[in-house]
Amino acid sequence: MKVGDLFVYNSRFSNTIHEGQRCVYLGEDFIHRSDGVVVQNHKILFVGDSVPTTIDIGVLKWLKKVVK
Repeated sequence: MKVGDLFVYNSRFSNTIHEGQRCVYLGEDFIHRSDGVVVQNHKILFVGDSVPTTIDIGVLKWLKKVVK
């Protein structure tokens, strides 16, 4: 998974707002909490959106790479 790769979001929940939409992977987005814990999140940008979406590492499995 590289920054700039194109994916399709296909979750196991068919009623999600972005189901079947394409998105661009923007990279990791770490949160450094005051208690020393580092949370690994990721940023994606859905085609047509102007604001990136932050996703949990567990959501990565629902992104399917678009093969050129």
